[in-house]
Amino acid sequence: MTLRVFLIAGSLVLNGACITAFAIRPAIAPAPVRDFFVRTFARTADAPIVPKAAAPKKIARQALWPSLDAGADLKTLIGRLRAAGFPPEIVRAMAQAEISARYDVKMRSMFEPDPNTPFWKLTTNFMTSGDNRMEQYSALQRERAKLQRELFADPFFSTDDVTAAQRRQFGNLSKQSIEMLQRIEDDYAEMTSAIRSGTNGILLPEDREKLALLQRERLADLASVLSPSELADYQMRSSPVTNMLVRQLGNFNATEAEFGAIFRAQQAFSERMAPAALSSGNFQDRRVAQQQLNEQLKASLGEARFADYQRETDRNYQQLMRLTERENMAKETALRAYNVRDTVAVESHRVVDDAALTVEQKRAALQALAERTRIELIGILGPNAGPAYVKVVDQQWLSMVQRGNAVSFDNPTGAMTMSMGGSGSSGLPVTISFGASPSYRNVAQPAPPPGR
Repeated sequence: MTLRVFLIAGSLVLNGACITAFAIRPAIAPAPVRDFFVRTFARTADAPIVPKAAAPKKIARQALWPSLDAGADLKTLIGRLRAAGFPPEIVRAMAQAEISARYDVKMRSMFEPDPNTPFWKLTTNFMTSGDNRMEQYSALQRERAKLQRELFADPFFSTDDVTAAQRRQFGNLSKQSIEMLQRIEDDYAEMTSAIRSGTNGILLPEDREKLALLQRERLADLASVLSPSELADYQMRSSPVTNMLVRQLGNFNATEAEFGAIFRAQQAFSERMAPAALSSGNFQDRRVAQQQLNEQLKASLGEARFADYQRETDRNYQQLMRLTERENMAKETALRAYNVRDTVAVESHRVVDDAALTVEQKRAALQALAERTRIELIGILGPNAGPAYVKVVDQQWLSMVQRGNAVSFDNPTGAMTMSMGGSGSSGLPVTISFGASPSYRNVAQPAPPPGR
């Protein structure tokens, strides 16, 4: 058995050796199989010999950015990038990235809490009296903007392109006019910041006068480079009054003409209110000014649109709209719920003016009116939005009806006052008027004279 295995293995080895020999030299193969080995293994005379591909040479790559940057100031960096052949848009983008890297860390650090303030104590913020971080932050913003304009003033970067943000702020002004306005605004913002930084959060009369003088000088400088119509359009686009109005208009879909009318009326109102009316605390002066504002808006917008404007800028209605939108209700549902207050106003005054009722009967009637109103509102708005809105109107006016008061909604005392920075800011508080606050008359008070 072992011998047979040995003979078989030897035969296989010998056959393999023969096949290898025939493959290498087909001519020595037996005639019956010679053609097969020739066709399969022999290289024809015209078959090209393909050389082995040479290994790619390693190219030494220079570290380009370190050689260009190397801690250079930005003007030098831009010069090196230009010399290296980069196009203007790439040079600008790389320089902008470097500017951001150098300023962003400083600016972000101003939002960080004071590490020396224990965690159980309230940290200060930008609005805290005496905190000058807002001034520092604004100064860094202006410094960065000024640096950008200086770096990219070279004709190498010149372009007539105006960004969408610039077009929104400056309208149809040319690139050159926009750059002049930005330089003027930078200069006056720096001077305004210098005055405000010395006030320690408290504006004295002399500080207000300095800021008012700067505002007059700023407008004169702007008027020297803009036509009257261009100046009016720029003021409307860049005014802090505009910034406040945009947030307060809610769903009032104003046309450009309507917004212009609202802006001019609110701008005049703000100028009347600051600084004398606000500092004196004369409530009657404020009320008269707000009544005049409403009359001006009614004349400009017309009765119907003025009613829309009053409703859409009413915080009560804006809260109601958010509630109904959350519940996917139609706008008409919100209007129905909002208009309930007019019915309550009429009915509450009828009760208070009814001479046939005693004071106690009037109080009971007003309590019943308040309860019916809550039920009606829940019926209109449903089990989710209804109770939430009832809680809002209870806090704002319905609880006063419950306690025995007639309510009116034509008292023009809704106003907002803010100190705002940015383009167009004088550094003085800005005031706008919107909506109306409820007023009341108790059952124990005598009826007003006719024509109230």
